[in-house]
Amino acid sequence: MWLLTPIGFFSIVHKASDVAADTLTVRARVKGDLQALRAQYLPGLGEITESKTNDYRFRAVASRADVMAAMATLVQDLSYSNFKNQVAKVQGAARADLYHDVWSALYRLQAEPGKYKPPGGKTSAPVGPTYHPRLDDSGQRFQIKQPSTPTPLDTWSCPSVSACVIPEGPMPAVLNGVAFAPWREAPTDAAGWEALAEQGRIEEPAFDAPAGYKKACGVVIREKDGRIWLVAPSNGYGNYQVTFPKGGMDGRSTQATALVEAFEESGLRVRLVRHLVDVKRSQSYTRYYLAERTGGHPGDMGWESQATLLIPQAELKSWLNSPHDQAIIEALGTNQEPGGNQKDATRR
Repeated sequence: MWLLTPIGFFSIVHKASDVAADTLTVRARVKGDLQALRAQYLPGLGEITESKTNDYRFRAVASRADVMAAMATLVQDLSYSNFKNQVAKVQGAARADLYHDVWSALYRLQAEPGKYKPPGGKTSAPVGPTYHPRLDDSGQRFQIKQPSTPTPLDTWSCPSVSACVIPEGPMPAVLNGVAFAPWREAPTDAAGWEALAEQGRIEEPAFDAPAGYKKACGVVIREKDGRIWLVAPSNGYGNYQVTFPKGGMDGRSTQATALVEAFEESGLRVRLVRHLVDVKRSQSYTRYYLAERTGGHPGDMGWESQATLLIPQAELKSWLNSPHDQAIIEALGTNQEPGGNQKDATRR
């Protein structure tokens, strides 16, 4: 049995040497894990021995009854709502990041259930549906039919690597000097969003949609390391694999709409930098703004997104499957990388 807990990682086995006395061997890669287990839950754990040749370097023996009692107490003491956050609190962020790598690998069991069936092709239990943690606009649970696969935490810190997080997924504490934290004070009504847009209003050309087209607004969020934030619409809505946050204006101003869509679809708080491009899509005429992240948490994406991604700008063409998004890539190409003098790129 593998056991990952806030106080340590253990492998518990019943070896041949345990049979006569009905004991269990508790193994660990870190001696401190066994010491913490003994001090807090398993006082009957025997002497900790060390081996430089065995898979698990440290091990000790305890009676089966004592181990069972320790496990019961562990469960009884469980009061946290997020395991990885509790690990970070008890053992630090580095251990929590390591556990996240384990979580990422095991997530494939859910994302690709047919690939990991037991011998004979039968699963021991039916795989249940995956629901978005946020309710849809009707207040109903929303099923994600083909969940996205998150990437390990270290992908976020490398500017040349694509990174992905799923709803309520963990993130590093900080990226490029800007913290990831839920935006608790986000506006909750149209007036609040308009007031926020007014605080950072930028100049822009007139926005006149062709006859028969609805007005919409979107945002291209460029990270300080040059990567671009994208969202994966839930269940491939609109035949989009990934795209930029965007949506109808619904009576709001253009810039307020851009701020709303950035937050609702990606969980991010942004600052608009400049007007980027206007794009005629199949049913809408969409104004896009270039923006930068100032806060928020991508794991807080709304139900319309099943993943938030950070993609190197040079790889956008291989990720964006809609021909309408190509004009945005071209507009971005006329702008220098962050830190340079960026040019306006207005396409009508």
